[in-house]
Amino acid sequence: FAALCGCAGEPVDPAPAEPEPADQTVSVRFPASFLNLCALSQEDVIEQYADGASEDALDAASDGDDVILTFTTTQFEAQVGKWEEELKDETASLLARDCVDAVEVSDDLRAITVTARPSFTDDNDAAADLYMIMVACGYLQLFDGQEDWGFRAAFVDADTGVEVAAADMPGEGLTISRDIWSDALAAAGV
Repeated sequence: FAALCGCAGEPVDPAPAEPEPADQTVSVRFPASFLNLCALSQEDVIEQYADGASEDALDAASDGDDVILTFTTTQFEAQVGKWEEELKDETASLLARDCVDAVEVSDDLRAITVTARPSFTDDNDAAADLYMIMVACGYLQLFDGQEDWGFRAAFVDADTGVEVAAADMPGEGLTISRDIWSDALAAAGV
């Protein structure tokens, strides 16, 4: 009984602990252009996340061709952390490939430059790594409130420093092949 009222052992703090504040909500707009990059349909995203169907988000709603996901702050922070880790891991994976010398992602996530050799075009795993880097940059921009998400993605030839392909996404598509690579080097006089 003495321990319950604080008569023995450590003194008891007279003020009870404050309860944790309830999670707030955060809504993030995912434009149709981003859904297209991710090969996601609006209907599939709504089905996956509406009305708490997933532990990753509270709700999903359509707005025109866009999707608005609502998160608790805890869910939101978990998603940001997940995509920051994904960006780090995929960048490291791409850098570990024999066909890649460097991967640069700007601090604002608006530029991705891959310095590589033409053999990149034969490496499907390298292409998958680059795709996931682009997706992660998009997610992180949207989570940062940048509804005008986008980036410039470019390939630079490792031997010459010549830019062999580039695109401003989401408006353009990035296409690279050995022919495109050699044509770009020839056009640069290399």
